[in-house]
Amino acid sequence: MGFLQKDKQKENHSNNIDVANYTNINFPLRQLAAAKGKRYGAAISSDILLKDKDYGNLIARECSIVTPNGELKWDATEPQPGQFTFESADAIADFCQKHNIDMHGHTLFWHMGKPDWLPYPPTLKMIERHVKGVMGHYRNSKVLKSWDIANEIIADNENETDNATYGLRKGVKPELIRDLFLIAASVDNSKKFYLNDFGIEGATWKSDRFLKMVEYLKNSGVKIDGTGMQSHLWFSSAYSFDEKGFNSVLKRLNDLEVKPIITELDIIIDAPLPDSIKKLDQMVADSYKRYLDLCFAAKVDTVITWGLTDRHTWIRHPDWMPIQTFKNNPNIWKFLRPLPFDENLQPKSARDAIAQAFQEAT
Repeated sequence: MGFLQKDKQKENHSNNIDVANYTNINFPLRQLAAAKGKRYGAAISSDILLKDKDYGNLIARECSIVTPNGELKWDATEPQPGQFTFESADAIADFCQKHNIDMHGHTLFWHMGKPDWLPYPPTLKMIERHVKGVMGHYRNSKVLKSWDIANEIIADNENETDNATYGLRKGVKPELIRDLFLIAASVDNSKKFYLNDFGIEGATWKSDRFLKMVEYLKNSGVKIDGTGMQSHLWFSSAYSFDEKGFNSVLKRLNDLEVKPIITELDIIIDAPLPDSIKKLDQMVADSYKRYLDLCFAAKVDTVITWGLTDRHTWIRHPDWMPIQTFKNNPNIWKFLRPLPFDENLQPKSARDAIAQAFQEAT
């Protein structure tokens, strides 16, 4: 998961279901997606899953793939050097097994979500021990199908890097990322491997460096099956989305044969805000539809939203809430409605827009 970015430049659980018959927008999203050979899913938290039965039922009904929110990050899986724990992540894996849901592993390497003892970047010896411990635990998993091998390795801007070519965060060398992918493949090459990042949904300094890093990995001969485009998005009537730039990024990834997927999608509306929640929800829905239409035209087959319901969105957490954007609005949280279902687990127009996008996908 990454920080919000705004760019102003710019199936039923049975495998025997005949998904081709799903033409009703009210069918679960997983079924509407499957009818077009695609997957829909969401980030999921094990603690909420254990406490909120209705939340779990909604995930099971709507999702064919899930991403553990924090349960597979370094601080959760290796809290002390060489000491591994998987209780929380295994709870999600068990849930996936029960409900025929794929699990996307997130993440092996990140500058956040790490224990205090771990430097950034870690040494190669630390990386090798961690990857062997975590990937080895899920080597024979029937549900864990893919990994974000590295997450957010590209700096946010040119002032935060010491590598002008690839724009990597300070201290990170391209060879280290190459070796990380090589180590992962030596442990378990049966899973799909992704490079995941945010702020690359357009023609930007960051997306240019991200594409160069993907090309470097391809030219280095490492296994890299796809790229995760997080897609924490801001939309506003005050500025336009860089549709042309985004299409160029998608085309370049497809040309490199590194499949783009959407890994952390959520949408908020930037100022000026509409005068009602209904209008706001419609703006969010229209943005989902427009964005997913572009993705599906570029062969994207997996869409994961960062959560399923506004009840549990990270954007409403005080640490992440975009206070500056809404500082004059005392009811800020009411205008943060980024996900398909509301805080009462009821479908919103955003959910219908996602369903329509799947239905119209080719």
